[in-house]
Amino acid sequence: MNEILFDSIKISDAKLQMGAWCKSLRQRKGISQEELAANLNLSRLTIHHLESGRNSTLETFLKVLNHFQELESFYTYLAEKAAEKDVKSLY
Repeated sequence: MNEILFDSIKISDAKLQMGAWCKSLRQRKGISQEELAANLNLSRLTIHHLESGRNSTLETFLKVLNHFQELESFYTYLAEKAAEKDVKSLY
């Protein structure tokens, strides 16, 4: 199911981009999926699914961001978006 998010971005596209970000963070640190999974007490398959844009949870995504010290900047971005006064309606 590819629901439309805003105009032409599909939810599956956003999931793929989130997974690519996580994979990039992991590879920059030079660690394997197995090592990351062990550090986060997750399975390697869970990391693989996240990086592939498949069936991952928001909690898994946030754990990975936290592990790579990216959670604070992601939170700041979300807080700024939430504070915007000129939000377009989705309806």
